[in-house]
Amino acid sequence: MFGKIIFFISLIISTVHIAFGQQNPSNMYVDSIGQVYVKTDVPAYFFVAPADNNATKYIIPTNDARTNPMIFEDNGLHYIQTTDATNKPVTFKIFADGIAPKISIKFKKGLLMSSGKRFYVDEGSIAELIAKDNYSGVQNIFVSVDGSEFTPTKIVSFEKVSDYQVKAYAIDNVGNVSDTVSYRVITAVNAIVKINNIYFDINSNRLRPESKEELNEFVQVLNEYPEIKIEIRAHTDSQGDSQYNLQLSERRAEAVVEYLIQRGIYNNRLSFKGFGDTMLVNECTKGVDCSDEKHQENRRVEFRILPMK
Repeated sequence: MFGKIIFFISLIISTVHIAFGQQNPSNMYVDSIGQVYVKTDVPAYFFVAPADNNATKYIIPTNDARTNPMIFEDNGLHYIQTTDATNKPVTFKIFADGIAPKISIKFKKGLLMSSGKRFYVDEGSIAELIAKDNYSGVQNIFVSVDGSEFTPTKIVSFEKVSDYQVKAYAIDNVGNVSDTVSYRVITAVNAIVKINNIYFDINSNRLRPESKEELNEFVQVLNEYPEIKIEIRAHTDSQGDSQYNLQLSERRAEAVVEYLIQRGIYNNRLSFKGFGDTMLVNECTKGVDCSDEKHQENRRVEFRILPMK
């Protein structure tokens, strides 16, 4: 007699390539209370064995060859029924999981404000990557910071003033891999942060239409965090007279502030300053032959979150 039935699963799977050269995870998982999970759409053979002879496995019989191996196409709970040596029916529950984990990020320390997947934080802030999986559970979370190799971790610290690029993905216990999620984390108090895609007409402080989409997103951030005060800073390239460039950058910084005020941001939260060509970010100083793309790097608008009292 079989006595107590022990359930075994032997998976026959096609090759699954996981990014970053990691070994293929198992597509079967048994949790701490004995619940069995398999990945959806993966062929699997099922066996039973007597309690006193685990090495002897018997394939669950079937009259339909197409069901051996079995494939579960739908997520959720399924049942397999067979008989023991006494012809007594034995039923097993199988949870099929074809849904990858969902990833989010939560700051445990130092968050100032956020918008979507962009976060402004204090130096020394700490974030936790969180993955949730409704079926087999999360096996691991992998994180890359500023292009580094993905490593298994959940906690990321942001110790220096920088504009961090954080990427993360998760794997569940049957091998479903989530999409890679990207976050931008800016240690922003007293740090200078570029506002991307802010353009002006040549020798003018008139904002181009394509600049307004980025500024409208910035307005949303400022509305979400009314206690934040910022300084808008504008820069020019080195071409032309330096005194003219200084005045032009001042007018451009003021134009950005006026746009924010027109969108409902109180003027007591905003200040501005022009720097002309005094703070170039590349080698394109006066007299150096540079492409317009290189000069564009210097024609930029930035902001600084002012310390809160």
